[in-house]
Amino acid sequence: MAIVLIVLGVFLFLVVIQAQQIKSVIYDQHAQLFINEAQEVVIIFNKYEDTESSAIDKRLDILANVLSAKTAILDTDGNILYGQPANDQSPSNLLLEPGFKESVLGDKNVVFSGKIRGFNEEMFLVAVPLKKDTQIIGLVVIFSPLESMKHHVNNIWGIAMIGTLIGIFLATVLSMLVSRKMIRPLEKMEETASRIAEGEFGRQIEVTSDDEVGRLARSFNRMSSQLSEKIQAIERIDRLRQELLSDVSHELRTPLTVIQGFSEAVLDGLVKSKEQEQLYLNNIIDESQRLRRLVDELLDLKGMEAAKTFDEMEYVVLNKLVQITVDRLRYMANSKEIKLTLTVPEQTITVWGNIDRLKQVLTNLLDNAINHSEAGGEVSVALGMKNMHAFISVKNAGPGIPREELVNIWERFYKVDKSRSRRGTGTGLGLSIVKKIIEMHDGKVSVESEPGHGALFTIYLPAAEHA
Repeated sequence: MAIVLIVLGVFLFLVVIQAQQIKSVIYDQHAQLFINEAQEVVIIFNKYEDTESSAIDKRLDILANVLSAKTAILDTDGNILYGQPANDQSPSNLLLEPGFKESVLGDKNVVFSGKIRGFNEEMFLVAVPLKKDTQIIGLVVIFSPLESMKHHVNNIWGIAMIGTLIGIFLATVLSMLVSRKMIRPLEKMEETASRIAEGEFGRQIEVTSDDEVGRLARSFNRMSSQLSEKIQAIERIDRLRQELLSDVSHELRTPLTVIQGFSEAVLDGLVKSKEQEQLYLNNIIDESQRLRRLVDELLDLKGMEAAKTFDEMEYVVLNKLVQITVDRLRYMANSKEIKLTLTVPEQTITVWGNIDRLKQVLTNLLDNAINHSEAGGEVSVALGMKNMHAFISVKNAGPGIPREELVNIWERFYKVDKSRSRRGTGTGLGLSIVKKIIEMHDGKVSVESEPGHGALFTIYLPAAEHA
């Protein structure tokens, strides 16, 4: 509404100025026209005064018809030499007006509008000095009722006023439409911002234009989306932190309980034989070692999360790395009656990475594969190239992983076989460490499995040309 009032105020101000300009322009045009015609009369007067005075009267009659005005030639005393105003209205009193006679005798044109002695109505009048042989002998006067000029001005002003009113109406409608178009998205933004402040993160507003308001709306939507993502990330981190605390507490509780129980049994004299005492002490050592591994792997994973890359990077020949790692774990597989096979291509496959960390990845995957395979089973390892990436696959013939569990196996402390989770040797961090190491090498790791058909873990690393 304020915008509309401002627009109306501006237009009214312009109307007043326009009215004055119209009046000024029309008066100036009439004055110039009268002056030009009066100067033409001066030329005719000097040409025909001594030879054909009737030509002067004819010229004055013609001017009266063309200009709708009266013309008269007066001497310096105000006597009419040619022309006769109608209704006995004579311009002879013109020289009695203050300053008129002085202006004419001073060879200056006179333009006057208003009341003149001898006239019953307001007049618009122009007087031009009448010169003969450089001597001023009188003046030529052209005059007409001012009412006709006012009527002409009013007609033009009326047309301008109608145009102005139409402009005001169109401007008002346009301003209301523009205001509504601009204000509606802003109101929507305010409403959405309030909803976001109340916790409804990620809310979007409809973008209906490409102007400044539209760009602001798009920026608002991006901000809302980013805020929602950050809030979700914070909530996920907080949830993972709580889960980590819960999992660590749970993982620590079992070995600590075992250590405490066996220690109290020994101290209370409940051990009846040397063999039983040795068994209790071995259990205490096993659980202590498990605690040590748990703490070491947690610190290792935490250190990798704080870093973006590994310090010691070099060209690593995977053929050799895979062969050495498989040979190192072959005794473990044989002890469990598990067949361990390796397939390596003849071509040399090289990647840019940290050799110790890549060896840790392969060791973890092989260790899991062997531990989850039954006696008489087989674990196969294969090295190859695919789409400019080196890949290492580790497949076992164990019980497999349920489809709904596949997405969770990379989480810390997650164990598919819950019966092995407390007294087994694993900490539940191995696959989390594998995934983190591979990601820090700009690679990825995947798993495929179906219950009863084993599991296939595959890591992909960007291949590099040997320097």
